Amino acid sequence: MHLVIGGVYQGKKEYVKKKYSIEESDIWQGGYPVAGGQWRCINGLHKIVRSMMEKLTNDDSGEQKVRNDTQRVENYVNQIADYLLNMAVQMPDLILICDEVGNGIVPMEKAERDYRECVGRVLCVLAEEADTVERVHCGIPQTIKTSICISMIRHGSTAGNLQKRYIGTTDEPLCREGREALESWKAEGIYPQAARVIISPMRRCLETAEILYPDVTPEIYPEFRETDFGLFEGKSYEELMQDDTLKSVYQEWVDSDGRMAFPKGESMEQMKSRCAEGFEKLVPTLQTDTVMVVHGGTIMSLLQMYATPQRDYYDYQCDNGAGYQCRVELTGDNRLWRMKIVRHIT
Repeated sequence: MHLVIGGVYQGKKEYVKKKYSIEESDIWQGGYPVAGGQWRCINGLHKIVRSMMEKLTNDDSGEQKVRNDTQRVENYVNQIADYLLNMAVQMPDLILICDEVGNGIVPMEKAERDYRECVGRVLCVLAEEADTVERVHCGIPQTIKTSICISMIRHGSTAGNLQKRYIGTTDEPLCREGREALESWKAEGIYPQAARVIISPMRRCLETAEILYPDVTPEIYPEFRETDFGLFEGKSYEELMQDDTLKSVYQEWVDSDGRMAFPKGESMEQMKSRCAEGFEKLVPTLQTDTVMVVHGGTIMSLLQMYATPQRDYYDYQCDNGAGYQCRVELTGDNRLWRMKIVRHIT
């Protein structure tokens, strides 16, 4: 869904027709209810809000209007927004054009004040869900929000992964089983397309990218390398619990729920800070269909810091070759506003 707003007679419809190559016959310009059909554009969203408010007001009892005035407007906003969002679900590329009616002198009539409030609040709901939001003034667009698809995929299995060892700084290649699994999943079509591939400098990420996206030259971001596991590097749980030197410190790390720094390695906060530095560098350059082929720790760090709703670090664990597809929402100046997980890649 795309939302275009602006003042009256500011060239919104002509801008939309030119940008999206649509004809007048593709545009619904009536009020509520919107006639059936596959409309590409709804022009005059504010008129639909007014029509729906009038209908809902007539359906209310006079007593209810007096007693629950604030709740009544809230109900109107919810019902109108739901109607428009349901329409957008049926037509995902729908363009909604709306006049900004909240400027100028505040009306004396309460009904007009309620109408202005309702339009503004409905636009807030729609803007949050829209893929793009633009304001048009004198025919010139100003981008308020854009949305980009970005996927995070954990590299394929290495021998150390299959043996459940802590593999961080060790530059292991993919094992035969890891390669075969990636090839099989790729043939099933589970992986998203990629116009751009971002990887850590580790060999296992490069090899995974070469298997999944052989036609795209990967870009290396050192900040996205795996956690430095320090003294635990290359060892399994069983080996650590049998090591008289490391057993006690490993148990202490386990008891901390994995939040204590790895001895002579990195802490969770150091890892997250490093990943954040790389992501903040990447965000302004993002384009749609970007895929990151990185590590489990990298994915958990980035999603715990940036994904909404916020969850615990370990809630984002994923198997080798699996990951998450996200919708990254940017402000007009290419700053991150929000990132939402839209599907699991498994």
